[in-house]
Amino acid sequence: MAWTDFFVKEFPNAKTVVSPSGRPYISMEIAPKEYVEVHMTTSALELPFKVIFKRFDQLGALLEEREYAQAGTKDLARKFAIETASFRLNSIELVLDGE
Repeated sequence: MAWTDFFVKEFPNAKTVVSPSGRPYISMEIAPKEYVEVHMTTSALELPFKVIFKRFDQLGALLEEREYAQAGTKDLARKFAIETASFRLNSIELVLDGE
């Protein structure tokens, strides 16, 4: 079983995507044009998984890209991805509500 299969089963709308360099990663859409991604690293100096948030404009240009966490296990990466999605959705709601 590939590492990507674990995340596709855990997240309801997650998809396996292949980068231009040929490396697979997981992308989960949390809102229109907003994604939480889980990447597997190749460096021995980093933990195996990175959780990244990306936001795009209406034309598809990258507006924001932030690394939120690094994780040593798939379970921790899953937890961090869920927390990142929750934090981002809640922070947007507060801004839109004017609080």
